[in-house]
Amino acid sequence: MMKKTSIWFAAVCLLMLGNAWAQQNQDGSTREPPPAVWKNPRNFEMTQKAWELVTDEEYVEAEAEFRDLVGRFKDDYERSQAMFGLAQSLMLQDDFDEALSLYEQIVNLDVLQNKPHFDAMFQIAQLYYMRERYDDSLRWIDRWLRESGETKVEAYELKASIYAQKEDYRKALENIDIAIATTEKPPKETWYQLKLAMHFELNEFQEAKEVLETLVRGWPDKKTYWIQLASINVTLKNDKEALAILALAHRQGMLESQQDFMQLFSLYGYLEIPFEAAKILQEGIDAGIVEPDKRIWEQLGNAWYASQELDNSIAALKNAADESDNGKLDMQVAMILVDKESWEEAKQSLRNAIEKGGLSQTELGNMYVLLGMSELNTGSYTEARQAFREARTFEGSRSSATQWLNHLDELAKNESPGP
Repeated sequence: MMKKTSIWFAAVCLLMLGNAWAQQNQDGSTREPPPAVWKNPRNFEMTQKAWELVTDEEYVEAEAEFRDLVGRFKDDYERSQAMFGLAQSLMLQDDFDEALSLYEQIVNLDVLQNKPHFDAMFQIAQLYYMRERYDDSLRWIDRWLRESGETKVEAYELKASIYAQKEDYRKALENIDIAIATTEKPPKETWYQLKLAMHFELNEFQEAKEVLETLVRGWPDKKTYWIQLASINVTLKNDKEALAILALAHRQGMLESQQDFMQLFSLYGYLEIPFEAAKILQEGIDAGIVEPDKRIWEQLGNAWYASQELDNSIAALKNAADESDNGKLDMQVAMILVDKESWEEAKQSLRNAIEKGGLSQTELGNMYVLLGMSELNTGSYTEARQAFREARTFEGSRSSATQWLNHLDELAKNESPGP
């Protein structure tokens, strides 16, 4: 039975040593390669054994064999075959510099059949790209396209990458579009990623949106494309579309960061859907994804308030107030509690607002008026009178405070015993 390595090598030989007429039928090259002739059968056998080492992944041993053969073979064709094997074994060991030199020598000797000759040329272009010598890479890939007569999409992929590195974004787009349009297989995800990046560099947001829609359709499990698509719709002022995309991503369990939740919260708020805004932010906090601070508690409280969910609003705003060093948020809580006629709770928030300070004179006067009302409604008349007297010292609340004091006086008269 023939060994597996021999079968593999036979296939390599068919590719590398095919007849010239077959090569010219397979590509559009005008190059007429010399006949594939091994002058010394022994040299062929030694080359075959070296390739078997490559097949067995014994790359160091293969390198040593091919290096010996390169020094031993005198015929240009046979030496080029050994050099090709040496270059391949070096590539498999990540020794790209010497491999590049060998491939250039092979092309310059110009004795191999079309496939290995042009394969070497293509490798040169790729290796120059890896070494960030983009002009050299471009020169070789253009030469490959010109001389090989082939149009494989990998060449345009490489050209697109080169132009992207050279910051020629328009030419990068032209080449990646050719690759996408001419491939017989489904286009690679990386091609669309490159296309997307180029449109962003050119500030072509509508075109970038179209690429992201393709990426979402082709790779629907990739969260990043959903988030980017929502964000670019915001940029394009397609806020309703952005909300629909991000809400769908949320239903699929793709929102995993505080930024994701805050973006969806902001979209609901901007489009005046406060209840959904509050729900999504509360969900993020409850799940431990959103780490609430004063600002976030305040945003949540305001969203619940706009939704007429007053108890939820009070709870969130109290948390915000606890982290604040002035009385503004306590004042906001107090006013909601007064609206609810929750007088006992209101008193504490009113006192907090007054004690923390940071209020304008008008606001401070109003706080004393509300504190007086709260004390009055809980039966604390003496404390109510003290609060109204304080409110009377502020110009903005003087009139109201005076009326309340008169009301207290009337209550006191009515409650006093007769003669």
